[in-house]
Amino acid sequence: MSEFKRQHPVAAVTRAIDLIRDNLITVIIILIFGAGGGGPSFLWMFAGLFVFLLIAGAAGWWRFVYRVEDGELQIHQGILVRKRFYMTRDRIQVIDVTSGIIQRIFGLVKVEIKTAGSTSREASLSAVSRAEADVLTDLLRKTPGSSRSPEKAASADDAEAARFTLPLKDLLIAASTSGSFGIALSIIATVFSQIEPLLDESEVYNWFLAVMPGETDTLFIVSVLLLFVVFAWLMSFFGTLFRFGDFNLTLHEDEIVIRRGIFEKKRITVPFNRIQAVRIVEGVLRQPFGYGTVYVESAGYGDQKGSGSVVLFPLIKQRELDAFLQRILPEYRCNLQAVKPPPRAVSRYIIRSAAVFALVLAGIHWLLGGGAFIWFLLIPGFFWGWLRFRDSAAGVDKERIVIRGRILARTTAVVRRNRAQDITGSSSWIQRIRGLANIDVSVASGDQGRKFQIRELDSRDAQMLLPWLEKDFRAGGGGERIPATDACLPGWGFSR
Repeated sequence: MSEFKRQHPVAAVTRAIDLIRDNLITVIIILIFGAGGGGPSFLWMFAGLFVFLLIAGAAGWWRFVYRVEDGELQIHQGILVRKRFYMTRDRIQVIDVTSGIIQRIFGLVKVEIKTAGSTSREASLSAVSRAEADVLTDLLRKTPGSSRSPEKAASADDAEAARFTLPLKDLLIAASTSGSFGIALSIIATVFSQIEPLLDESEVYNWFLAVMPGETDTLFIVSVLLLFVVFAWLMSFFGTLFRFGDFNLTLHEDEIVIRRGIFEKKRITVPFNRIQAVRIVEGVLRQPFGYGTVYVESAGYGDQKGSGSVVLFPLIKQRELDAFLQRILPEYRCNLQAVKPPPRAVSRYIIRSAAVFALVLAGIHWLLGGGAFIWFLLIPGFFWGWLRFRDSAAGVDKERIVIRGRILARTTAVVRRNRAQDITGSSSWIQRIRGLANIDVSVASGDQGRKFQIRELDSRDAQMLLPWLEKDFRAGGGGERIPATDACLPGWGFSR
């Protein structure tokens, strides 16, 4: 492949869609203010915006050419400013293939090529044939080689047999309990706040008032809030369903390949040597039913731009977690003896959590009024602080550190010793008086990295955790061993 090529013309449409997605707020504002005037001017504005995006997409497609020369991907792009992008085969770490709705109509795929390192770069071909994607993959792939030790790497036959799927029942549970519910609710509230002035002057608003139960203002407000909640849940449900439908995880010798999506088919490649940490996240709705989500933190790239997090498995039962990690990532199993914050730290957890509730309630009381009974709502804040105290724990051995904590969801992070960027201890003057300290562990993940923290440990326990990165540290050997407790991580609930 020595001559420069252009993508399929469908790339012009996908580029226009990308422009809309990247400037969605601007487009919404233009449409809202344009719709407020009504009449032909709005139609002209809408048509002009549509034509402009198509022209920009077509120009971007025409000016985008690529080729592979001597193991190097070369891309020339740019409408006004010409950019030249070069990516050598030795630097390429991952080649992902995605097939969205538009690509699938024309039998095309999107190829994303990502490099290694903290300053990772990405090249994207948004519309090429499947055969062209295979050729690119063959030309840019490095020679396969095992990145794992013999005792950790499965044989070729076993690797091919290590295939995991998400049953329909679990997919429906994952969709029903998705943590994106809050995001969907905020989106609906934001959109409604923008279009409410328009609805106020339309027949839709009068019809809505007529069908909603409105004997009292309180009942009307509650009905509107419930309607928002239902719409947000439906958005969250179907978004998760479409995103993780047809989920398939395959274990290979050097990498994990994840395929998922109903409308947008996506293939994500996670090399073993790029994994920095494993997270098990138990959402508020999932934890009572014994479910969690497994993430991996990867250096340089992730599911979303700028993020190093990749969903390794969307929904897993408590009792299946250890066997799953043993099969996929045995070096990240998280059964360790652990230490917890001492009882004298519980007041700091409770006060910190209750303070957030108090600020919110004070704002509500100032804006809407209400009696003194509103302060009884601080009780959930006290409970939340106690819950955060109960769930906090940390443990180490000669290869791993495990940190568990909670903001909303309960999160258990497993970091290997050779993947940690740094481990830091800190203590405020109040903490020093009470003999407490915080521990932070940082790993390379995405563009910014990720930090895991446990707060309010006993200072002596924190001092025993800090030598973990030293070369001579050995559990029960060159360093001090953390004293055994009756707690065991990951502890979907501590064993007593």
